[in-house]
Amino acid sequence: MKKIFVLFVSLCSLSFTVTAQEAEEETTVVENATETPAVIKDFQNHIIPAFSFQTLQLEQKDFILSPSLNLQYMRIKNPGVVSSQPDSIAIGAGYSMDYFTAGLMSENIRRLHNANVLGSVGFGKNTIACMVASGSEIPFSSIQSVTGALFYTRQFVKKENVSFLLGGGIIVGDFGFKIKDFPIYVVAIPMFSFNYNNKIFSSTISILGLPSLQLTLFPKSIVHVKGSCGIAGFSSIRDLTFDCALVYYPFKNTKANELVYVAAGVMNKSASTILLDKTKIRYQYYSAYGEISATFITLKGGYNFDGKKYVNSTEAGDMYKGLFASVQAMFMF
Repeated sequence: MKKIFVLFVSLCSLSFTVTAQEAEEETTVVENATETPAVIKDFQNHIIPAFSFQTLQLEQKDFILSPSLNLQYMRIKNPGVVSSQPDSIAIGAGYSMDYFTAGLMSENIRRLHNANVLGSVGFGKNTIACMVASGSEIPFSSIQSVTGALFYTRQFVKKENVSFLLGGGIIVGDFGFKIKDFPIYVVAIPMFSFNYNNKIFSSTISILGLPSLQLTLFPKSIVHVKGSCGIAGFSSIRDLTFDCALVYYPFKNTKANELVYVAAGVMNKSASTILLDKTKIRYQYYSAYGEISATFITLKGGYNFDGKKYVNSTEAGDMYKGLFASVQAMFMF
């Protein structure tokens, strides 16, 4: 799960800027409603719990059952407030478990655990984000199972339809890099994000070690075409991950806006973990899926096909053509 955890750092640091923009819009609405300045608070405080459960079919009678729980606290300064305190603070923690109904490997391993802690502080155009994560039979049991990251970013452009963010940082973990048989556990990587949107499309190009692209066609209409792609490695074309979906927002022009939607799409997904004996397990599979979201509840299900199993980066067989389903609940206080 290391690559997924590392991506959380990028998403976390970028989300604070988006949330701050939303907070600015909400504050403007309040001001236009003739509220007095005394009513508007200096800071907004939010607690965001999230729960999800997913099942993935590996064989005819073998499933992965994956519950997860995340909790995040966010504190955001409202526009126009003069204060020496940070503009944004976010602290989050998460835990998930993968339960193999038929056991994993010859050791018949049943449970794999993942845990992560992350934080971010923003001052004006500057953001510092850090995270520590581990995925294994026993989290934080070895350096091979731990990933840590520290990043700094600065927003150089922030306009109505264009934003540009640049930075860098270090990632600490076991990535399989070696120089003359000497393992490298610390890697410095750049961070880059460019966002552009208009009435026809909105796009995000970002780099956090490896590049990724997000694109939405017709963002103002009730039907969107959403797509994303990234690179999970360089061993084969299967390392090109993607998710492309047709999304329908039935209440786009109401107060509900994009809180309710129905989607259908295809994706290429990859997930991995490290066992106590340092064996690396990875699953890669394609899926056709359907998704429905209503405010704080999201249901997703589909059919997996042409999947592969990998052990220590070596292909170890095909995945069973089966089903997957997930439910996610999130609420913001």
